[in-house]
Amino acid sequence: MTLCEVRTVGEITIVVMPLQIDHVAALTLDHELHELAAREPKALFCNFSQTKYISSSGLRIILKTAKTVKADGGHFGIFSLTPFVDHIFTMSGFSKVFFIYENEEAAIRAVLH
Repeated sequence: MTLCEVRTVGEITIVVMPLQIDHVAALTLDHELHELAAREPKALFCNFSQTKYISSSGLRIILKTAKTVKADGGHFGIFSLTPFVDHIFTMSGFSKVFFIYENEEAAIRAVLH
C-alpha cells in the first residue's frame, strides 16, 4: 500500500504527502521517497496541501530525502503547507532549511527558470 500520490511534470517529481505522517507512516514514507529520490529527478517537490499532522519522524524523513536529492544534483522543495505543517516547519527551523513555495506552479517555475 502506498501513502503518496506521485506524478511527474517532465523531469520533475511531485509527491502529494499523506493526511498524517506519524511514526508508523514515516516508515512507509521513507521507503517511497527513497525510491523516488533514487531515480535522480531534476527536482522533487512534496505537496503538503492535504497533510494535517507531521511527527518528528516525518521531519527526519523529509530532511533525509532532501539531502539525497541535493547530493545527486537535484532540487528539493515543498509547497502548499497547511497551517499546522507550516507551524511545525517554522518552530523546528526547517523553514530555513528547505525551499518553500506557495503552490505547485511557483515551485515548478523556480526550477525551470
